[in-house]
Amino acid sequence: PEAQAFCAGLKKILSPNDILIIGFDLKKNPQKILDAYNDKAGITSSFNLNLLTRINRELDGNFELNAFEHYASYNPENGACKSYLISLQNQNVSIGGIDFKFLKDEYILMEISQKYSKQEIEELANASGFKVAKYFTDEQHYFVDAVWQVA
Repeated sequence: PEAQAFCAGLKKILSPNDILIIGFDLKKNPQKILDAYNDKAGITSSFNLNLLTRINRELDGNFELNAFEHYASYNPENGACKSYLISLQNQNVSIGGIDFKFLKDEYILMEISQKYSKQEIEELANASGFKVAKYFTDEQHYFVDAVWQVA
C-alpha cells in the first residue's frame, strides 16, 4: 500500500508523455539476501549503528553502541527484509533530556528494504497508473531499473 501510494503520488506530478525510471531490488535466494544484510565486513551493522551515533551527536543522546547488535530477517513470501538493533541488556537511554527504557532483547526497527518480483513490479505500475515500457537488469538479475510510462 505504501509503495502504491508513493508511485501514484509521482504520477500526479507527471505529464502524460513523461517517463519514470525506478530501481527495484529483485527477489532472490533468501540466503543471498540475508548474507548481504549480515555481511562479514559489518557494513550494514555499522550503517545502522551510525544512526545511534548521530542521535548521540546531533540530538544529545547517550546510546552505548556496544549495548546493541544488528539483526536482519527476510520474509521471502512478502519480500520484506528488515534490519533491527537489539538491546543486549536492560538500559536507560536519554535523547535530548527525554528518557527511554530498553529491556534486554528489545528491538529497534531500523529499515525495511522491499524486494520485488517482475510480476509485482508490473502490478505496482498498473495499480499506480503506469505501464512498464522496459527493464534493465544487472548480469545476475538481482536488480532492475524499470522504465515506466504514464498510462
